Amino acid sequence: MSDDTRSGLAALGIGATVIFLTVAVMTTTVVAGDNSYRRIVKDLRTTYGATEDTLYGAGVMGELAVALIRPAGVSSMTFTILRGLDQFRKSEHDFNQIVRSAVEAKWRPLVVYSAPGENQWTHVYAQPDGSHILLLVVTRSRSDAVVVQARINPDKLSAFIDNPQILGVPVGKHF
Repeated sequence: MSDDTRSGLAALGIGATVIFLTVAVMTTTVVAGDNSYRRIVKDLRTTYGATEDTLYGAGVMGELAVALIRPAGVSSMTFTILRGLDQFRKSEHDFNQIVRSAVEAKWRPLVVYSAPGENQWTHVYAQPDGSHILLLVVTRSRSDAVVVQARINPDKLSAFIDNPQILGVPVGKHF
């Protein structure tokens, strides 16, 4: 075999591996996902006429990086960025009601922050998942919203807080 053929086969193998891992992470995310996450995204899109920001593949690559690196004890993460929320669109429900009605009863509220005068809202929910914790975060400012669901190992998060490192590289300053 020539060097060009070997290089081509190696590139093809690397490309196939990347595609396989991306599909595997996306499938895991969909299976591990929760109806609350999907319902919030759907309700915000429908109620406010928002559109999902595709990030040109950066979202999938970010989720893949989190699945492989597992920074600060985060073992999986799914997120959606919504743009163009029409705040003047008539709705029977406000943002808080939309989020609360979409979240299933198994989620427990940790933080609910509302500042309608400043166009800012944040909801943080949690639920146990074996030795892990699932977090569901919904935040909105003016015309954008972010919905995140993450699975976190609390022991690894605690260790990260004590000594913040990602792949052996210190994060931030130590005092």
